[in-house]
Amino acid sequence: MTPHELWTALPQEARERVDAFVVLRKRILAVKEMWESGVVPRPGLNDCLHLTAVRTEILADRLVPLPAQDVDTLAGKAAALPEPPTALELEWDGDSWGWILLLGAVLPEPPGRPRPLAQWQQADWTEPFATARALADRLGVPLRGPGDDGPPYAGAE
Repeated sequence: MTPHELWTALPQEARERVDAFVVLRKRILAVKEMWESGVVPRPGLNDCLHLTAVRTEILADRLVPLPAQDVDTLAGKAAALPEPPTALELEWDGDSWGWILLLGAVLPEPPGRPRPLAQWQQADWTEPFATARALADRLGVPLRGPGDDGPPYAGAE
């Protein structure tokens, strides 16, 4: 199903909810809305993802701004954690929209997954790597990762 076909098949109320989720950058909820809209036959996941991407482009001037991810803002987020981090960790995550670089704070307790601080989705990874390095230096903690399982990138050793 093309994005136009799916959009015209959606009930008006579902279209409004899809656009509201898109504007809030809640892509998964937008997809869920399409999936559960009652359109028969039920649209495929890729069709819903494609329409979400199209609606994101159409509504680009209305999207809520992304949160600031500069060193000062991220240092504030780290300071608000229950304990000071013992390390920062960068990790690749691939999704249906491409590669995402996640920055997490490793806490001494409880052990487990790092607490999320930031994420970047872009082609030029120089700025996220520099920001993560500067934050680790400011906090006086090691910066680990990312592994080699992500996209090719320049400037990361």
